[in-house]
Formats: sequence, C-alpha cells, structure tokens
Amino acid sequence: MARRCLLCTVAVFFAVTFTLFGQNNLGTSGSWSGVIINSACTVDEAFAESAKCTATSVPGATLVLYDDTIRQIYNLDPPATAGLGDAVTVRGTLDGNTIRGASIKALTSFGLDVGQKAPAFSARDQFGREQTLETLKGSKGTVLLFYRSADWCPYCKGQLIQLQSAKARFEEQGLKLAGISYDSEAILKFFSDRRKIEFPLLSDPDSSVIRAYDVLNSEATGQNKGMARPGYFFIDTKGVIREKFFEAKYRERLTGNSVLSKLFPELGEEVTANVEAPHLQLTVGQSDRAGVPGNLITLTADVRLPPDVHVYAPGTQGYKPIKLVVDPLPEFEFRAASYPHSKILYLPAIKERVPVFEGSFRIRQELKVNSMADFSNSLGTDGKAVAIKGHLEYQACDSKICFLPATVPVEWQLRVLPLDRQRAPEDIRHK
Repeated sequence: MARRCLLCTVAVFFAVTFTLFGQNNLGTSGSWSGVIINSACTVDEAFAESAKCTATSVPGATLVLYDDTIRQIYNLDPPATAGLGDAVTVRGTLDGNTIRGASIKALTSFGLDVGQKAPAFSARDQFGREQTLETLKGSKGTVLLFYRSADWCPYCKGQLIQLQSAKARFEEQGLKLAGISYDSEAILKFFSDRRKIEFPLLSDPDSSVIRAYDVLNSEATGQNKGMARPGYFFIDTKGVIREKFFEAKYRERLTGNSVLSKLFPELGEEVTANVEAPHLQLTVGQSDRAGVPGNLITLTADVRLPPDVHVYAPGTQGYKPIKLVVDPLPEFEFRAASYPHSKILYLPAIKERVPVFEGSFRIRQELKVNSMADFSNSLGTDGKAVAIKGHLEYQACDSKICFLPATVPVEWQLRVLPLDRQRAPEDIRHK
C-alpha cells in the first residue's frame, strides 16, 4: 500500500513538473509594436528604413514584425497577410522569436483621450525651476510635447530645436510650450545650453508624468526603459485636453509650426509667395523654412476666387476639377493632398448639381522628409536646399461661361538640415 502511494506521489510530481514545463514553454503574453516588413529584411536594413524591407516582389518572403523600439524582428503565427509597411500593435504569446496567436491592429494613437482632464504634476525643468500645469498655462492654454530623449534620440532633438524656432508664434497665440522626457535635469541643461532652448524641458526620471498621460513605452528596456512615446497634447486653460497629435512611427515628427497650423487653420504659413494665375489669386506657403529627417512639413496652396467664380472640386465628373500635383522627389515621401469641404452648386442651364469651391480656400500637401540612413548621412554638416516643384490644375467658371482649363506651375524651397547626433557627456548620459 505504501509502495502504491509512493508511486502515485512520484507520478503526480512528474505530471505537475511536465505541465509547468509546458506552460513555461508557452512564453510570455503581451503586446509588441512596430512595422510590418518582409522576412528578407535584416534588422540593420529595417533600422535604416531600406526600401527592400517593404518590397512586395521578394520570392518566399513572409510578413514579420520589426519592433523599432528594441530593434528586434518577430515571426508571426498566424502570419500577417496584409499591411506591409504599416505601423501596428501585435498581441499574442512570445514563443522564442515567434509571436503566437498574433492579433494585429493598426497603431494610430497614444495617450489620454481628448476631453479628459489633464493630470496635475510637478517637475523641475532644465533651469531647476519647479513647473506645474498652472505655471505652464498661457492665456489660451498649454502645448505639452512628450519625447523620447534629448540625449540619444536625434529625431527628438531636431523637433525640440524647431519648437524653439516656433516659440514666438505659439506665444502670439496665447500658448505656452513645454517638453517632457525621462531625461535628468543635467541632460536637459546640457542640451538646452548647447542648442539655446528657452522653453521649459521637464525632467521626469521616474516616468510618473509619462505614465499619468498614458504614453509610457512599456516595451523599452535597458537605457530606453521609462521613455515616452512622442507626441503633443493641447490643454486648455481649464486643464482639459482639447487636441492631441501622435504619430505611429517614432521617426515621423510634426514640427511646431505644423501643430500651430492644425490648432489655428486661419494662421498664415511661415513662408509664403504669390503666384501669377488666370482668373484667381494663388499664394503658396509652407509650415517651415527648414526640416530634418523624419519631419512632417505642410505645403499649402491658398486660392482666392473673384465673386461669382467657382472651380470644380476633386471627383467631379465631366468637368476639369482642381488638383494640386507635386513632382516626386527621393528626398521626400508625399502624402495625399487634402482639400476643404465643397459646396453643391446648381447649374440651371443644364439642370445639374456639382460640387465646387468658391471664395477663399486652402489645399494642404503634407510631406515627410526622408529618414533613411543613406539620405541622413548624405546631408553633411550644413544640409542641403531642395526645390519642390509641381503645378495646380483647374478650370474657373462664372455663371455664364467656363474659361479654358489652366495649369499653373508652383514651387517651394526647403532646407534639409542634418540630425543632431551629439550625446550628453558620458557621466550623465543614459546607460
């Protein structure tokens, strides 16, 4: 009887041990974010944003996840079937180098929702001053930028430098600026002294503010542990979040002037020029004179039509609709042009209703400055000037006649500056 009990005990022990071993082999459940690439791409090629990584004509290649936070490639089971080049979050269980039970969703936004109360905080800036939401409040509110680091993140440093150049324009609109990162006061002081940053950069070394605003990058490890996902919050004078602007890919960064144009669409651009055009007034503009790799820059075409004159909106059938066309350039990735809402005009002579634009309106064209390693490395110390060319197509009509279709050349000039790769002194930098 005793021998039988001993055998039962041993059997139970091995059964439990085997079960636990099997469970341990299942790996860790969680989520991972990054970009869908093809499996023919290496980590180094993915980091350099090589075109090979998003090529569709790679025989035998499957779709995998490149986690750009920790520079790791994961296989997916079940495999992804679409979304090459998309930024996504994948949930599942990590088994070796494979995420099993992979559930894939688009990675589009982070942080607290618009309409929520902004969490109160107290943090020191690069000058040793204690800052709160109250001390940072302008007559119309506050713009908070969460960023990764002013030590090791060159895209963040470029963004901070541009925010400094836009500081006066924010203040003219009654907005105060501040940046928040997990950097120490010493790192922030070193960077701001070197690049003449005057607005507050807040030190959040334990990431308490970053967590409170729900922008902690929980996947980050090592020297990156505790960093924020980059993006902006606009907080009104009552402490309510009214707008937020976060990009899915960490290298893509809105400039300060681009944020201003989103908050105040009626504002003029930093650079404008008049263009001769028949039957209308045309002014081209751009959010910034200069950009760095990864920047999102906004180009504009402002149209003013005389009274009783209209142009046809995109998609109008049987007429020549207005269209902004920008010539492709390897230095930039162009997004689809954005047009305002049209109005419906009734044409009694032909008894048709057609969508048109009248009066004054703006066409926006957003571009991303190339952030591939080869391009960034080609900028040298002074950067390069790039002419962006294109044309505006349209046909203007009044209540009696439609004029001949017109094509007007347009051009913008943008200086692309190199990234700031200088790190903080060894004794204070993140390790």
